[in-house]
Amino acid sequence: MCDLFSKLYILIIYCIFFLTSTAQDQKCGHPLGSNFTILNERIVGGYDVGYYRYPWYAALMQDNQVTCGGALIGPKTVITAAHCYKEYLSQVSSGIKLEHIYTVRLGMYNICTTEPRITEFKVQKVQVHELYQTKKPYFDICLLTLANSTDTFEPLCLPKDVVTTRPREASVPGMGTLKYQGGMPCTLHEARILIYPDSTCGQMINSTGNKPDDIKNAFCAGYLAGGIDTCQGDSGGPLQIVDENGRYILLGIVSFGFRCAVPGYLGMYTDVSQFIKWIKNRTDSTDISFVNSVANNSQESGSDGHKKKKKHSNHEHSNKTPLRIIILRNKKHNGNAFKNRKRLN
Repeated sequence: MCDLFSKLYILIIYCIFFLTSTAQDQKCGHPLGSNFTILNERIVGGYDVGYYRYPWYAALMQDNQVTCGGALIGPKTVITAAHCYKEYLSQVSSGIKLEHIYTVRLGMYNICTTEPRITEFKVQKVQVHELYQTKKPYFDICLLTLANSTDTFEPLCLPKDVVTTRPREASVPGMGTLKYQGGMPCTLHEARILIYPDSTCGQMINSTGNKPDDIKNAFCAGYLAGGIDTCQGDSGGPLQIVDENGRYILLGIVSFGFRCAVPGYLGMYTDVSQFIKWIKNRTDSTDISFVNSVANNSQESGSDGHKKKKKHSNHEHSNKTPLRIIILRNKKHNGNAFKNRKRLN
């Protein structure tokens, strides 16, 4: 009997050690290419990433074009913006399947060429935040469960907890338009942007005729001088920061803006750190241990370390407009915050 208990004890210890080791060994947030070095230069934006660098960048595809971005955060989980499904939510009751709206592509850098690493995944489940419909444009977050595992692609790290002091700088990769209502690039671009205090964000929202008090779990980033911003087609993409070990961490999701790169106006980003519990509670069972370990092990810091870009040719897409919510200025303060919100066609 004692021998049996001894064997059971050893087995339990082994299982605990194995599961702990597995969680600690989970990898996330390592870009491909040269080693990361932190730079102290000023923000620059709109540059070509230069090569296939971010294995976690996800493109939501519709009619063979990039409509939204996203980020892989687990072997089968992609995070994106709820508003990428905005026009379809009212049609669910009539039988439309949100899982059939987009496919997800990973391994993308140049959409104009054939890249053997690109893999396309069907979506098995779509989970739009339950408060988005009543609180929009806030609570702009959505989880996609993929039909198959993405074993060859490394996910992006999640924050370990609510980020109370945000870093000064971040970067945002995307395949959206290079200017408002402009053409889309062949290659993945990114902008290096500043993160602004909530007080500045509130003043900016107030200047549009909307109420700063309505801001929920979101923050502002961009450049008040204009010229640097995300734009149409970048919705749902990751705003990422880098910790002291060079690992990339997901801090924000591209949400909405006031046209693109207009002086005096910043882009709005969903604060992912405010939704860690929500993400864990809705993550597929095959991904939950990975998401837990990623969130627990990540550490935030304040740099993104990138260099300036060179321009590349545009990609000719179909007539369907890529997504990014565009907020128009309200002439008067009223009870309907962000009343003049529309998607451009």
